[in-house]
Amino acid sequence: MAVAIAGRASAHTPLRGLDQFNRRGKAGEVGYCVGGTRPYTLEFQNDADVICLLLGDLVTETKFEDDTERPLLFAGESSAFHPRGGNVRVRATEVHYGFIAFSYQPEFEGRFDDVDRQRTRRGGSRNNIRRDAITALSRSARERLASDRAFDDFEVESLATRVYLETMRSLGAVGEEGRHRLSDHEFDLIAAYVEDELGNEITCASLATVARVPLRVVFDGMKMRTGMSPYRYVMEKRVARAYHLLRNSTMPISEIALVCGFSSQQHLTSTFSTKLGRAPRQVRLGG
Repeated sequence: MAVAIAGRASAHTPLRGLDQFNRRGKAGEVGYCVGGTRPYTLEFQNDADVICLLLGDLVTETKFEDDTERPLLFAGESSAFHPRGGNVRVRATEVHYGFIAFSYQPEFEGRFDDVDRQRTRRGGSRNNIRRDAITALSRSARERLASDRAFDDFEVESLATRVYLETMRSLGAVGEEGRHRLSDHEFDLIAAYVEDELGNEITCASLATVARVPLRVVFDGMKMRTGMSPYRYVMEKRVARAYHLLRNSTMPISEIALVCGFSSQQHLTSTFSTKLGRAPRQVRLGG
């Protein structure tokens, strides 16, 4: 379903919780919630660190912790950080494109052992966090949400990880210097693992575990090596294997979808249509 541009409403409606947003769930150690273009009121206690990726401007009255409600513009194509243990109240009267909010469990954050989370939390909520990479992530997510394809867990986890990493870098919680590259051996371990596990669930954590490197190194290193994020790299491998099986086997298309790691034949079809401009049946027939 296409994403509309904006909505408007009165700011003086009862406060509601996160349950008002239908598109929410959990992907591994990350929770997520997608807010559309309808104006809303929201109040929540965050028991985990939360980062919101703003897809467009939000015109609001906002209160953090024990402060008073004040006018605040959450600028589009930025992020906002809300530390665990806080309280957030937002009355959004004008919404452009919406947002995606991610909550990060301690198990996830522990994989970033070089991030100074305590110092970052002491600074309280921070808004309008700008960085070229955050802008690119916002635009990509906005385009992705405009399609009819559902998010899969690995895609959500990958987006959440990159949003976390870039937001923390902007806040100075993780140094810009340091190791970013994968060695030949580490990359080969990841590549072999992906080939072996295409038909199974692949997670960001599993890629870091197999190479025995921090999650940050997986994301930075894969980008340097391949020009692709881990999610895109895995998806390209899945598409390539499915293409090969369509052209060189008589395996049913529904079975090909599953052995290549797609959630269903419909998922395979929508991915092929987006990436190749052809449906799997057309590929099988040589089209």
